[in-house]
Amino acid sequence: MHIGVLKEVKPDEYRVPVLPGNVRELLQTGHEVTVESGAGAGAGFLDEAYREAGAHVVSTAWELSEAADLLVKVKEPVEDEFAIFRPGQILFCYLHSETRPKLVDMLLERRLTAVAFENVRESDGSAPLLRPMSVIAGQQAVLQGMQFLWNHRGGVGKSLVVYPGLEAPVVVVLGAGVAGREAARVAAALGCRVHVFEINQHTINAWAPMAPPNVHLHNVHGVDPAPYVITADMVVNTATVPPHSHRHLIDRHLVRRMKKGSVIVDVTANLQGAVETIDRYTTHSDPVWEVDGVIHFAVTNIPGAVAHTASQALALEVYPYLRLLADHGIPEAFHRCGALLEGVTAMGGCLTWREAGVFQGRSWMPPEKALESLWPV
Repeated sequence: MHIGVLKEVKPDEYRVPVLPGNVRELLQTGHEVTVESGAGAGAGFLDEAYREAGAHVVSTAWELSEAADLLVKVKEPVEDEFAIFRPGQILFCYLHSETRPKLVDMLLERRLTAVAFENVRESDGSAPLLRPMSVIAGQQAVLQGMQFLWNHRGGVGKSLVVYPGLEAPVVVVLGAGVAGREAARVAAALGCRVHVFEINQHTINAWAPMAPPNVHLHNVHGVDPAPYVITADMVVNTATVPPHSHRHLIDRHLVRRMKKGSVIVDVTANLQGAVETIDRYTTHSDPVWEVDGVIHFAVTNIPGAVAHTASQALALEVYPYLRLLADHGIPEAFHRCGALLEGVTAMGGCLTWREAGVFQGRSWMPPEKALESLWPV
């Protein structure tokens, strides 16, 4: 199969999902690889390294798409990219299509087979292509967000690193999934007093024996987060609440009661989801705004700030699934790997991702049924 690696076009996005070492292995198994010039440069993987590995390097996405059967990238395509896709191609990347109706329109009109990194699910329910970025996003949420407590970034001049003899800073983390645990671990390592709120008691029980001693776990059904939120120096949200929800974990009233100069970092960045006042996306170039004296950070690609590490972590997980798609093609790869089939957003002009269908009011079909109807056994 001919695989194309696209350069990211979103602001401040430097990650790449396929490294020169992956290219070398793909060529050894009989595949061709074309890389758009500069695709890995921001992560420290230069065009020359891809050429030395055996890839073709082309100057435009148009040239790449003309040659490739399978296109792989990191972030979902934006409207400026839609025109490059040819009918029948395979697209493998993060998609988050439920809040992007124009993207769904394009996938269906071009009859792309689109597999979303974030929805690939193994039989145990794990999300292997989401996990590495969740780890990094949780870690970086604390490290990037704490800058806005610093004086020269407009903050109140408080350090999240504990000083002997002084009261420890307070960090509240909403959600004890992968990102939440990593955020708590980093904050605890700085010496903060960390309060983690989680809805699932099984998750709390599983993590409790391994949590650092200065991390306190609370079930939101038994402990009200509000008194902790209003005393926090930083709140990190990793809990997924649908966009434009009628109920929020932190509403506008609670934001008004928070400490002036405190910071909210919303890792999920669902607009008016867990945090009512998160009403816009931001970028690394312009990451924050203020509501009622509280700093809000809603960068949608937090791991993009450490693109070298993030690309390495992502490529480790992406490569086995990329090999399955390249080695066996559609539909055989889906028959062999149920995890890949779980990740299918669209196939042959049919929407197969339930969340996009429900959220956008579209008809949709489970991926296994779409597979059966398009390629009957």
